[in-house]
Amino acid sequence: MVEQRVSLREYVSGFSRPFWAANISELFERIAFYGMTPVLVPYLVQVRHFDESSAIRVGGNLGFIVYGLTILSGMFADWLGYRRAMMLAYALLAAGYLGVWVAGSFTLVVAALTLVACGASIIKPAITGTVQRTCSEQRRPVGFSIYYTLVNVGGFLGPNISGAVVAAFGLALVFPTSAAAIAFALALVLLLYREGDPAREAPKRRLGELLRDFIGILTTPRLMTLFILVAGFWSLFFQFYGAFTTYLTQDLHVSQQRANFIISLDAGLIITCQVIMGYLTRSWTTARAVWIAAFIGTAGYVVIGLRASAWVAAAGVVVFAIGEMIYSAHFYKYLGSLAPEGQEAMYLGFAFFPIALGSLIAGWIGGPIAGWARTSLQAPEKMFWAFGAVGLAAAAGLWLHATVYAARDARAS
Repeated sequence: MVEQRVSLREYVSGFSRPFWAANISELFERIAFYGMTPVLVPYLVQVRHFDESSAIRVGGNLGFIVYGLTILSGMFADWLGYRRAMMLAYALLAAGYLGVWVAGSFTLVVAALTLVACGASIIKPAITGTVQRTCSEQRRPVGFSIYYTLVNVGGFLGPNISGAVVAAFGLALVFPTSAAAIAFALALVLLLYREGDPAREAPKRRLGELLRDFIGILTTPRLMTLFILVAGFWSLFFQFYGAFTTYLTQDLHVSQQRANFIISLDAGLIITCQVIMGYLTRSWTTARAVWIAAFIGTAGYVVIGLRASAWVAAAGVVVFAIGEMIYSAHFYKYLGSLAPEGQEAMYLGFAFFPIALGSLIAGWIGGPIAGWARTSLQAPEKMFWAFGAVGLAAAAGLWLHATVYAARDARAS
C-alpha cells in the first residue's frame, strides 16, 4: 500500500550518474541504429542492387544476430564489466557503420553489418544490467520505462534525422551519420560512466559458472516457451523495417523521408507515454501484460490492412505502439527480478532472445508474403493481415501460457 502512494515524481528522482550516463549513451546508439535500419533495405536494393526479398532477409538476419547474441554477450558483459563492455561495443559499432559506407563488395558489406550486430548485441545487456543494478526494487519499473523511453527517443530521432540526410545527400551518407552518433555515445561512457564501489559490486564469477547458469536458463521450459511465443509479437515490430518500408515507398509512393516519419510514430508515442504506462500498469503481472500487448499489436496490423493509405498505416503504427509500451514496462523487470546477483546482464540478455527470433521470422516471411499480396491478391495492404495472424497466434498462446502456469503456481502454493 505504501508503494501505491508514492508519486511519479518521487519514482523518477534519485537515479545515479551511471544510470543516466548509460541510458543517454544508449539514446545516441539508438539514433544511430534506428537511423540506419529504415534505409538499410532501400540502400541494399537501390545502391547495392540486391533484390527485395534478399534485402529484407539480410535486414531480418541482422536483427536476429543483434538480439540473438545478447544471450551470450550478456554473460560476457557480466564477466568483463559494464564500462569496458560498452567501450568495446561502441568501437565495433563505429567501425561497422563506416565499413558499410566504404565497403566495395557484398562480402565486405555483410562483414561490416556483422560488426554492427556484434556491437549492438553487447551494448544492450550492459545498459539493462546497469539499470537493474543501480535501481532499487521500487524504482525498477520506472527505471526500465526511462530506459525504454530514451531508446525510443532515439527510435524517433534516428529515422527522422536519416530521412533528412537521405533527402539532402542520398542513402549512403546515413552510415557515417550513424558512426558520428556512436562517437557521442562513446564519449559519454569515457567521461561519465564509472563502475560502482567494488565493495558493493557482485563478486566476479568464473566463466564456467556463468556458462552453467546460461544453460540452466535454456533448459527452463516455462521461460523458453514464453520466449518463443513473444517472438510472434516482435515479428510484427520488425516488419516496420522490412515489408512495411517497401509497402510505403513502392505501393503507396511515399517518399523515404515521410516513410521514416511514419515508422517513427511508434517511438514518438512511446516517448510521450512510456513512463506513464509503466506507472499505471506497475501492478500488472508479466503474464497478463504480454498477452494483452500481443493482442493490441495485432490490432494495429489489422488497422494497417484495412485500406491502402498512408494515414491508415500511420494509425496502425500508433495502435501497435500501445501494445509495445505495455510489454516493455514489464518484461525487462520480470527477467531482472529472476537474476541472481552478478548475473543481471546475462538474464536481461535473454530479454532480447524473443526479439531476435521475431526479427528472423519477419525477415524470412516478409518478402514472400509481400510478393503474394501484390501478385496473387493485387491488394498489397492485405499482407498486414497475414502478418497479423502471426501476432494473433502469439497472443492466444501467451494467454494459454499464462493460464496454465497460473494454475500450476496456485496448486504449488
